[in-house]
Amino acid sequence: MVDLLSRAGKLDEAVDLIKKSPFKPHPAIYGTLLGACRIHKNTKIAEFAAKNLLDLDPTSAAAYVQLANVYADVGEAEKKQLLLRHSEKLAIAYGLMKLPPGVPIRVFKNLRICADCHRAAKCISEIEKREIIVRDTTRFHHFKDGSCSCRDYW
Repeated sequence: MVDLLSRAGKLDEAVDLIKKSPFKPHPAIYGTLLGACRIHKNTKIAEFAAKNLLDLDPTSAAAYVQLANVYADVGEAEKKQLLLRHSEKLAIAYGLMKLPPGVPIRVFKNLRICADCHRAAKCISEIEKREIIVRDTTRFHHFKDGSCSCRDYW
C-alpha cells in the first residue's frame, strides 16, 4: 500500500499509513517512500524517510545517496534553502558517488557544521571506511572509523 500511495504522489497518506500501522515497518518501506520523494520532489518527507531508514538500518549508505538525489532534483529556491542547512551531507553523498573508493572526501564550508551533519559524517566514515574531512568556521573535523578529531566537542 505504501508503494501504491507513494507512486500516486499521495506521500502524506503513505506516511499516515506507516505511522498508524500496528507493525514495525521494514526498512524497504522507508526506502520505497524515499524513492517516491525524489519523483515528487518532497524533501520534507524524504528527510523523514531517510531518518527512519537509518534508524532501522544504520549501515545503509543508500539512504544518504537517495536523500542527496532528492536534494539534487528539487527546485532552485528550495535547493538554496537546503544548502544552507545540511550541505555537508549532500557534499559527502556526492563525494561517495563520484570519488574512487579509498579517496578521502574533503568538504569546506563557511558555516559551522550542525550536530546532525556531524553525526552523519561519523556514521558514513565508519560504514564506508572512508576518511572525511570537513572544515567549518571553527576547525577541521577529521572523521575516520566512526569518530571525529574534535571528540564531539566543537
